[in-house]
Amino acid sequence: MPSTTLRRPRATEPRRGLAPFGQPTRRGLLAGGLGAAALLGLTACGSDSSASSGPSGPSGGDAWSFTDDRGRTVRLPHRPKRIAFLTDTVGAALWATGLRPVAATDSGQGIVSAVKPDWSGVTKIYSADKGVRLEALAQARPDLLIDAVQPDGTLQVASELSQVTKIAPVVGLSTYASIEEIAGTADRLTRSLGVRLTDADAKSRYQQASTRLKKAIAANPDLRVGFVFGIDKNTIGVMNPKTWSVLKTARALGMDLVPVPGGADNTYSQAVSWENVPSIPADLLVWAVADPLPDNSVWKRTPAVRAGQLWKPELASWYAYNWENFTVLLDGLATHVRSARAGVGPHAAA
Repeated sequence: MPSTTLRRPRATEPRRGLAPFGQPTRRGLLAGGLGAAALLGLTACGSDSSASSGPSGPSGGDAWSFTDDRGRTVRLPHRPKRIAFLTDTVGAALWATGLRPVAATDSGQGIVSAVKPDWSGVTKIYSADKGVRLEALAQARPDLLIDAVQPDGTLQVASELSQVTKIAPVVGLSTYASIEEIAGTADRLTRSLGVRLTDADAKSRYQQASTRLKKAIAANPDLRVGFVFGIDKNTIGVMNPKTWSVLKTARALGMDLVPVPGGADNTYSQAVSWENVPSIPADLLVWAVADPLPDNSVWKRTPAVRAGQLWKPELASWYAYNWENFTVLLDGLATHVRSARAGVGPHAAA
């Protein structure tokens, strides 16, 4: 049974014999070995049936429809009133907009608590040993479920638990689009459900932070930034700019990001053996989606680390998909981009 618990990423490729950075081999690419599936303890194994329906519970109003981030349209005879959040990431996005569920997941990783939700009267449907508890979900009588969409287009929970779609129809919210798309879809969904948005001011602050980051990048255009995380004691991963929401937005603002050669849109990262970490062509390193920071001699002699050009945001911030949290991330990036010196890191191999 799937769960939404964050856990240390595990590499799925052999560790030895990785080519130096800039000369990756197929063995050096994690083709989906990390992502939401590995980080949140879920894997995708198919697609859902969005049009299926189950007990709808009390609802009212006119007919309702919504086209989700997979391009699928859910149509119901009445606007749904009893909503359930199936993942922490969806919950963090939608609690923040003002949408109040009858049931929701909180795996205890700080993602949901970051938005300070009011849990009174809300059924918690997650347990550490079982993941999403179908019985508790069904007893909450939701008439709409909201699930996270992974890079390959599958749903995070419903694709693994086919029984979910028998309880209520499922709407998918992508967690690997750009920041604007993720938070924008959350706002659009909330409005469609007749709920007044409570994050309008947060969106305005986010837009200001985006402008600050864009100016910082323009003032330091030669700075190369790498987003990395720990896989295991032998390997770290370089995050793919084509996959992760923050990286997509940063790249659109002009940031020069360390690429994942050959990485498709659904490739989460490139695995790099520790002996090759100092050759990552980055002047500024951002440590992401893993704890703790490394404490070994190879890491300490990596040029960006040695120069003090390293930033580690809070772990949960990578999955709290809302305007307020993204504002903190962009402001942090702007601060470090402004203070970093270009040319510190090595050049990529030809």
